[in-house]
Amino acid sequence: MKFVKILNVFLIAAVCGCSTTYYESRVVKKAREYVLEKMPELSEKARHCVKYGPPRLMQKRILVREGSEYSSKKDVVQTCVAWANPDQENTYIMVSGVSERRLDDWYPNRLVIKSGDDWETEEAVKGTGKNK
Repeated sequence: MKFVKILNVFLIAAVCGCSTTYYESRVVKKAREYVLEKMPELSEKARHCVKYGPPRLMQKRILVREGSEYSSKKDVVQTCVAWANPDQENTYIMVSGVSERRLDDWYPNRLVIKSGDDWETEEAVKGTGKNK
């Protein structure tokens, strides 16, 4: 009996501790399905990259719900999932969507191919403090 109780405690701790990873993997899965459905013209190489390649996840807070400058799980964020596009150098296949920070209600709503130069410019502006 004692073993079962200890096992239950570890199981609950493991599930609670992995919830963010679970929701992130769900977001990536939805984004992959969205790309493959909406872009049938992708080359076989690009489809393989989206299906099996590791994506880059980016988040930007767009609505603060708890009135704090610190991040809250109830804040509304835009989350983008991006894969390098093997067909065009320095471009990314990007899916964006909006949800609460914990990502349990994320859904894709836009698909774009974005230049990597745009990211470098945005990061440089953020680094100088001009975009705050």
